[in-house]
Amino acid sequence: MRSKNKLQPIYTLLTLALTFALSGCGVYSFTGTTISPDIQTISIQNIENPTGEGPSNLTQIVTSNFKDYYRRNTNLTLLQQEGDLQLEGQIVSFTVTPAAVQREGEIDRASLNRLTLGVQVRFVNNMNPEESFDQLFSISEDFDANIDVTQLPPSFIENLTERLVIDVFNKTVANW
Repeated sequence: MRSKNKLQPIYTLLTLALTFALSGCGVYSFTGTTISPDIQTISIQNIENPTGEGPSNLTQIVTSNFKDYYRRNTNLTLLQQEGDLQLEGQIVSFTVTPAAVQREGEIDRASLNRLTLGVQVRFVNNMNPEESFDQLFSISEDFDANIDVTQLPPSFIENLTERLVIDVFNKTVANW
């Protein structure tokens, strides 16, 4: 004799309700984006480096990280120009400053340095213009003062840039 699970109809209803709630109107995804279904494309221009500071390939690193991150975390088609969403910007700072100072005898020396990357980002949402903005994003990371900034491993710059890209991504399509 089989016993029927009296809670089965409740589980079924809860599952259906959860499915409908998560699908909603189709603007939320598990990556945290809130992209309207009428937005299909994004164009990301080269993030130029008019300062001349940083490694010679900084423009390529920053631009590639932006394109790769949006490709991985959205279903948007990347266009050269005229996307429903448009992202452009320029590197405005790549600076090293002392982050921690220690006294050695009569001399103060940096024990940690801080690298700060600043990018001015212009974002245009052609479908919802009120979401457009022009904003400075800045990110910093400390490193040992005995290491010259030119000797930092490429992964250090990559990680710094990726964190900046996440901040921009959250502001543009995750509404954080």
